[in-house]
Amino acid sequence: MQITTEQYKGFTIAVTPMKDCGDLWDFEYRITKTGQGGQDNDPAPALTRSQTAGGHATPEIACLAGVAVARIEVDNLLALAQTPPG
Repeated sequence: MQITTEQYKGFTIAVTPMKDCGDLWDFEYRITKTGQGGQDNDPAPALTRSQTAGGHATPEIACLAGVAVARIEVDNLLALAQTPPG
């Protein structure tokens, strides 16, 4: 199975396409702080998410979609980190 990996704003995104129950493809992605393994004691532990609805025609398109969704999550994480408490 192919895995698409990309560096984005200090994070590593790894997307794995997954065959759904029909002929379509979904994806799972993992986000880790670049240079860290995502262990439980890391300041930014790894996040793993998956899409299991909608489906995509090919595994390559599923990977592209997964990278796009993961980038949005990274942007949201960075925005939350910059927001002062209260």
